[in-house]
Amino acid sequence: MRRFGVLILCLISSVLTFAQNKYSDTTITVKTFELIDKKVSKHYKKTVIDSVSIHESQNLSEVIQNHSSVFIKDYGPSGLSSISFRGTGASHTQIQWNGVLLNSPMNGQIDFSLFPTVFYNNVELNHGATSLLDRNGALGGSVNIFSTPNFEKKYSGLVRQSVGSFGTFKTEVSTSYNTNGLLLENQVYTFTAQNDFEYKNSSKLNFPVEQQKNAEMVQYGVQQGIYKKLKSGWIGGRVWWFDSNRNLPSVLTKAYANEKQKDQSIRTVLEYQIFKNKFSLKASTGFVNDNLIYEDKSTKLFSKSKSYLIDNTINTMFNLNKKLNIINQFNLRFESANSSGFSETKKATHSSWLTGVVFEFDRTQFNAINRFLVVNNQVNALSPSFGGKHQILFKEKLFIKANVGINYHYPTLNDLYWNPGGNPMLKPEQSEMSDVGFNYSKSFQNHSVELDVLGFYNFVNNWILWTPTSSGYWLPANLKEVENKGFEAMLSTTSTYKKIKLSFNLNYAYTKSTNTKANSEFDNSLDKQLIYVPFHKLNTTATINFKNTSLFYNYSFTGSRYISTDNNWYMPEYFLHQIGVSQQIRWNKLAFIVNFKITNLLNQDYQAMAYRPMPGRNYLFSVSVKF
Repeated sequence: MRRFGVLILCLISSVLTFAQNKYSDTTITVKTFELIDKKVSKHYKKTVIDSVSIHESQNLSEVIQNHSSVFIKDYGPSGLSSISFRGTGASHTQIQWNGVLLNSPMNGQIDFSLFPTVFYNNVELNHGATSLLDRNGALGGSVNIFSTPNFEKKYSGLVRQSVGSFGTFKTEVSTSYNTNGLLLENQVYTFTAQNDFEYKNSSKLNFPVEQQKNAEMVQYGVQQGIYKKLKSGWIGGRVWWFDSNRNLPSVLTKAYANEKQKDQSIRTVLEYQIFKNKFSLKASTGFVNDNLIYEDKSTKLFSKSKSYLIDNTINTMFNLNKKLNIINQFNLRFESANSSGFSETKKATHSSWLTGVVFEFDRTQFNAINRFLVVNNQVNALSPSFGGKHQILFKEKLFIKANVGINYHYPTLNDLYWNPGGNPMLKPEQSEMSDVGFNYSKSFQNHSVELDVLGFYNFVNNWILWTPTSSGYWLPANLKEVENKGFEAMLSTTSTYKKIKLSFNLNYAYTKSTNTKANSEFDNSLDKQLIYVPFHKLNTTATINFKNTSLFYNYSFTGSRYISTDNNWYMPEYFLHQIGVSQQIRWNKLAFIVNFKITNLLNQDYQAMAYRPMPGRNYLFSVSVKF
């Protein structure tokens, strides 16, 4: 808390000093919630991924890997895909769909490979302190996916058929119909893959070439939305059903695998938004039901788990005057889970109230926010966040910005109640979060450039760690203190020459995440980098558009990752190249689009996770019809 208090004092004093300078008043009166929300989050680090990049990717895992500096722990096709945001654990990242939390009540995570891109049209990554505006618990960051209704067209549709390497076969259908402000939307998705690629087995002498086995996958999904446009907003909802059946391949050191997993989810959301004069309101209620069945015939292991989540949120914003906005967010969430690892059905209740103000004076903006938390019978009245920015240059838009905050992540149902091993005495993990940086943007003639650089420092106390006991089972405890620090940089440029448009995007992150507390005198992890946290993560995307033809090239680099707590063993770095071409042909009111993409162009042999082979060079061809 001492470090956090010093950061708050420094931030407040610097912002108030900037505010004393007399500039011409450039404050803009904002009337809608979306616009105000963007102005608040301007203080923070946010990665917004456009719809074209989203739909060029297969699932949410691929979107984040190719278009951000965030590391995805990819266990290979048909395997798990989890996230590590700024060196934190997978459960430290909160994932929301139209404001509804999707994290499992049991382990606090999601599998990013189970979210095909046909079901949403916008993805936002909130880094570090930015996630404080979403909800508590995101110690590293948050991922927001949106299925946003589009009232602009009377009807539209897309049918896409894709075929690719290793028996990949995918069908996507998306339609919408708007009549007198009543919008009906529908998406249908099917996907099958054999995933029988060849790889070099690095666990055997001379690295023999083998074929991936037991990695078949079948997925289905449907989403249905209905919305009604109102005079100053809209009301509606969606239902999203998804089913995944997959065989799980074994690690390289295991000769035989006979594991399979079934994931089935039902997600629903009801939404209501109004924008009147200086007031805006957004209310939503969501229901999420996840079922998971795992079976390993070789060990005669069978487990089944069910979880339910009801998430209710009300966001309001009142524009009091040109210089003061008042924001409030109320959230009430009920969780329930039943599993073979629980003696009985376990439940939890989470509620929070975020309230704060946003001040604007001259070229300076400052916000002060606090979140009041009640989790089961635990009350936490203080989770503050302070942020500020100041515009140094006007025409070229150079901002300096800084943010600090405290965030809490509460133990999951597995942490508390798993049998054997759950620990009801666990404390919530506490993170002191801070970042400082600048944002520069300039537009001239047919060119634009934006540069965003941010340094961050997070200190997590009471980090929950599962460790083995003398009785043979694992037990969670608040054993670690973790220090996460580093910096992130984003560069984006766009140029237009007659009918040619060139765009370039670069994302880079340097992350040092170390354990600063020894569990015992024999603990060799002290001051060592956490496992599977790369020091360096970089990707770039270059795109050329000429009339109806588009070319893109993506390069992604992931640095080495330690796989032992003493940092004596590590996985080597890897780099991936991806290229693609798209051609659109118009005929009457129809548009035919042909796409061809090559992934892992140089056929690199690599592993993101130890002993989990990844595919070499592979291809995907698709034909789409838009109307």
